[in-house]
Amino acid sequence: MVRYILAIALSLAASVACGAIFVFSLIQHIALVEMAASLVTALQVYFLSSAIVDLFEKAKRPSRLRTSLVVLFTVVLVAFYSFMRYF
Repeated sequence: MVRYILAIALSLAASVACGAIFVFSLIQHIALVEMAASLVTALQVYFLSSAIVDLFEKAKRPSRLRTSLVVLFTVVLVAFYSFMRYF
């Protein structure tokens, strides 16, 4: 049960982080990051809903691949935002 809660919390935190990057890039008029952040945010919300469904369907364990993709996409988006903002 703890694994499911951690997977949901990680997906929720990643969704919030990607949404925040979208808002910050919207305010700063960084169009390419806006587009990337909106796509990644949609993907993160899909991963969040998949993690919640795993909990409801009582899957054996949360998907490690999905959790890895959540972290990967978030790190790539943060790096892309930082690169576009500071360089």
